[in-house]
Amino acid sequence: MANFKKVKKGRNLRRKCELCETNIEYVDYKNVEFITKFISGIGQIKPHVSTGTCARHQRKVANAIKRARFMALIPYTKDKIRVLAPAASANTAQAPAEKAKKEAVAA
Repeated sequence: MANFKKVKKGRNLRRKCELCETNIEYVDYKNVEFITKFISGIGQIKPHVSTGTCARHQRKVANAIKRARFMALIPYTKDKIRVLAPAASANTAQAPAEKAKKEAVAA
């Protein structure tokens, strides 16, 4: 049997570590604008594959995010706003009773 090697098509689009290129040694947890680049819309820490950071800087970024969350600079999760609409049958049943109470108080 012949062994065939798989040929890679396209380029290897590996991202360079932004922190290594700029020689950043310490990731400050108080720099919220910088840290939010590494957080998804839901509030999760993005993996190093999508951010392009090396393993060393990914650990530093993760620790900075955790510290910022603990200090309440960044929320743990995205705020969810619930809109609770009352049921239509409940509105029609309560509306006449409330009107009668208001009229009795006014009289």
